[in-house]
Amino acid sequence: MAKGHWLDPLARRLLQATGHLPRHQVAATASGQDGHGEAVELELLSLKLHQNPWLPLPDGTSVQRAARLGVQLDVNCAPASQWRRLPGMRWQWIHQLLELQRQGTHIGDVSEMEQRLGISPTLLKLWQPVLVFHSRGYPPCLPPLVDVNGADGRQLSGLPGLDVDRVALLLRERQRGGRFCSLVDLQNRLQLPDPVMAAL
Repeated sequence: MAKGHWLDPLARRLLQATGHLPRHQVAATASGQDGHGEAVELELLSLKLHQNPWLPLPDGTSVQRAARLGVQLDVNCAPASQWRRLPGMRWQWIHQLLELQRQGTHIGDVSEMEQRLGISPTLLKLWQPVLVFHSRGYPPCLPPLVDVNGADGRQLSGLPGLDVDRVALLLRERQRGGRFCSLVDLQNRLQLPDPVMAAL
């Protein structure tokens, strides 16, 4: 009778990923199985990305695996929801990148990202496997910015993910609690789910 866990590696890792099997009980993989283990991890990530295309990439290893699966992030037109996936990304940089897109400013490579945004070379090296720098040749057609602290109901209803009820709630909450000081404040006060925040 075969020794060890009766589950094959893929099934075991699927159960670990979904929380049905503790990770700390996994035995160390033999050196001869390293290639197989990496193939299993790639397959797992592929399944997760199929279920959630906006899946966060928490570390350099997951970024490299995502790149091997064909994941790309176009620096010159990626939305905020894509940038949020990268490990170590800050909202400050996301706002700067989106503003550069709106201005039609083209970023040519990682060194220019470092120069314009002040992002550390270590982080850029971590992200580089999924970054691409496509030249558009013309300013992108991005929607105009909407100030949630000053916009009226008609302007707010044009934002993705904000239906009539959420717009009404936003207006009431703005009147009751004052200005929204950040996107996190907006999400907390309106209890907006992550997909809606990603669309915004």
